[in-house]
Amino acid sequence: GWGIWPKSAKKPVPFRPEEAKVFLGKDCLLDGQSWLAGVVQGLVASMTFVPLLSWEEGDQGSLGELSRIGIDGFDQVDNVLLELILANALRDEPGAACLAVLPVIVGPAAEGGGLGPFPFYKLARLSEEPSRATNARAAAILRQLGLGEDKVQAVLRLSVKQ
Repeated sequence: GWGIWPKSAKKPVPFRPEEAKVFLGKDCLLDGQSWLAGVVQGLVASMTFVPLLSWEEGDQGSLGELSRIGIDGFDQVDNVLLELILANALRDEPGAACLAVLPVIVGPAAEGGGLGPFPFYKLARLSEEPSRATNARAAAILRQLGLGEDKVQAVLRLSVKQ
């Protein structure tokens, strides 16, 4: 709701309860506190989730690293994918604070400054299979938040590309 700030994060200065809150992980997550707890509490309290999604040279960046999942059976919990899954699940939950997920797609750094074009053609390389590790972590969190088992089972079936 308005004016309520997650306990695992520091408030931005100045903080006026009547305004929309901006939870920027690098500014709001507290050193020594659980990253995951801070992110989940931020998502639960946020009206809009705006992830910055990038694909940089050498398959770096938030989406570039996802392209490794599924190659030769490789899997791991991917924090970006986890945030996206949680935000979308919470957005669809009746009565949830999160009303929208609005990703910002950014290209790699360009010579001379700025950003180059995003390589949309590389999205085809994302796996059609689930990241079982990421989906299982998301399912466990959604269960802790009290979301229904039908929502949890749907999350377990999501592919990386979805």
